[in-house]
Amino acid sequence: MNIKTKLLIAAVLPAIAIAIAAFWLIQSQTQALANAQIEEVKTNTLNARKAELRKMSQLALNSIRGLHEDQNLPTDLAQIRAKQILQDMAYGEDGYFFVYGETGTSLVHPRLPDLVGKNWWDLQDPNGDYVIRNLIAAAKSNSGFHNYVWNKPSTGALAPKIGHAVFLEKWKWMIGTGLYVDDLEAEISAMKSALQTSIDRTKISLIALTLAGITLAALFTWFVKLSEQRFADERLRQLTHRVVEVQEDERMRVSKELHDGISQLLVSARYGLDQAMNRTKTNSNAQAPLMKSMGTIETAINEVRRISMALRPSVLDDIGLAEAISSLAREFGDQRGIKMEIETNKVGKRLSKKAQTALYRVAQECLTNIAKHSNATLVSLRLFNNRNHVHLVIVDNGSFDPSELLLQNNPETRDLSNLGTGMGLRNMHERMDAFDGTLEIASNVESGLIVTAILPVQNGWTEPKNDNDAKEQLNAA
Repeated sequence: MNIKTKLLIAAVLPAIAIAIAAFWLIQSQTQALANAQIEEVKTNTLNARKAELRKMSQLALNSIRGLHEDQNLPTDLAQIRAKQILQDMAYGEDGYFFVYGETGTSLVHPRLPDLVGKNWWDLQDPNGDYVIRNLIAAAKSNSGFHNYVWNKPSTGALAPKIGHAVFLEKWKWMIGTGLYVDDLEAEISAMKSALQTSIDRTKISLIALTLAGITLAALFTWFVKLSEQRFADERLRQLTHRVVEVQEDERMRVSKELHDGISQLLVSARYGLDQAMNRTKTNSNAQAPLMKSMGTIETAINEVRRISMALRPSVLDDIGLAEAISSLAREFGDQRGIKMEIETNKVGKRLSKKAQTALYRVAQECLTNIAKHSNATLVSLRLFNNRNHVHLVIVDNGSFDPSELLLQNNPETRDLSNLGTGMGLRNMHERMDAFDGTLEIASNVESGLIVTAILPVQNGWTEPKNDNDAKEQLNAA
């Protein structure tokens, strides 16, 4: 995992965590609010129905109050008339009044007349609730309300019911009525379903918004990191180009000093030794050390010339890139005992001096790598140009690990190990990048590598890009 991926993860993970926490909090709060609203509606509806039941119970009491309080009317006759009044009282589709004695005997039940005259003290509903005894207890306690399950007249099915009962102490009667709440349960269920649908839609919207936010955060972070990386890569490329340029200037200076300074001194010393030998021809004892010194100085002169040529070949300035690369290849073949196939075309002024130097250095580094690593016996070098580009192609028949090709062609994974003592493959890439060129390394069909360096020619002349910017960046650094 590279540093950019780690930074992206570090930036996006907190946003994801915050989004998940916010999503969970909003969802839990929304669910809690929905449940609270449903419970409030249910409570308010039940309270309204209980209030209605109180009014109906009071209506029933008022309807028989005169009979209950008439002192002149016999009790039995008053009770018969009261039962008839309550028997005939009804409201709505399923509203009626019922009367039970204190011991649980049914006295009035307009919808279930078969119950009248029988004792139902131990009657239980499907939930095991003792309906009659609990209604009597509720009536005596003045709370009046009791929930149970009872047969609904309009449907003939069992349904939940809220009962309200009052107790007439004088007659030992429990007068009750009730409202079925199965419609309320259905209404609450529909409300829950509607709210759940709304919550699900909100949840989907929140998930979409969360994902969109995370995506935008990731894209923004990626864009910022990409911009920073591009800026850093461009800065590095400019600085590298400037370093290479300074390196070339320094090589030119050292090469000139070797050629004009040390080389001239050595030539002068050789001339002096040559004169000394002429004067001591008769002295055999002096001839031997002078000859040895002459050989040493000659070797030193050749070595200085070789070093000077490697630092800055004068042939590159004198007769051009094609001959300089040809000379480099021939000398390489002679020194290493490698067969060279050389084909170079003159590029004239299609490349600037800096571009020619960059291409020469690429050829120089390729040949050095072949000598160090490939064990090649045959190397082909071609320099040619067309209308828009100058090509340098070097092919060898040596050995190379193909798995390294991807790393060397990827700007983020190029080998930097050679930068300490030489230009290395990374520096070869940088030299080409400085002129908008390309460097490609491919595996040869049989064995070895194919290295292709291409420089574009714009308006007949190739110059390094952003040269002034590179100098400013180097000074700023």
